[in-house]
Amino acid sequence: MSKKTKVDPRIKRTNKYLRDALVELLKEKDVTSITIQEITEKAELTRGTFYLHYQDKQDFLMQSMNEVLEELIEKVKPKQNNEDSAAVEENDESVSFLKLFEFIYDHADYFKVMLSDRGLPQFRSHMTEIVKRRVYGELISSIGEAEDGLDIPKDILISYITSAHIGVICSWLESDMKFSPAFMAEKLTSLTLLGPMRVAGLENKIKLPY
Repeated sequence: MSKKTKVDPRIKRTNKYLRDALVELLKEKDVTSITIQEITEKAELTRGTFYLHYQDKQDFLMQSMNEVLEELIEKVKPKQNNEDSAAVEENDESVSFLKLFEFIYDHADYFKVMLSDRGLPQFRSHMTEIVKRRVYGELISSIGEAEDGLDIPKDILISYITSAHIGVICSWLESDMKFSPAFMAEKLTSLTLLGPMRVAGLENKIKLPY
């Protein structure tokens, strides 16, 4: 099994300074109008240092995005263990949701600006794909196995679940995270497994339009 190349702590520190500078600038202006000079000045680094790590601004933006989302994947993916598989599977989803919200909470400034109109246009779609494949992988896998028994096409169901979850994350960030990561994880697990109408207590109260 191949091991990941260990990144020099100094390089990680430099990348973090640049990323933090980008976040601060995105609070004031659109990503397209931010220059490398502004990023390096905000980070208190030289342009030479920037070009040691990145070819240009687009390279920096894409690498930074991929680094954060890769960290997200590492945070939420299930850990290998020897516990009873049935017991582990029962909690996998809620644990993954909790880790997801905890990670976003810890990097709230970054996610808030990148998911806004000022951020990188590709970020939301890239994050959606990451969440779909890596965060909700077990759920989607189980859907695939039971596909013959579905009342609607699997692709529609997966798109609905993923889009709804990204929407909930964006709404949570916009509200300045007034609910804890644990609260959000618990409610999102219930919404996913039981459906919004049932969780909200509206299952027998809503009159269908037909």
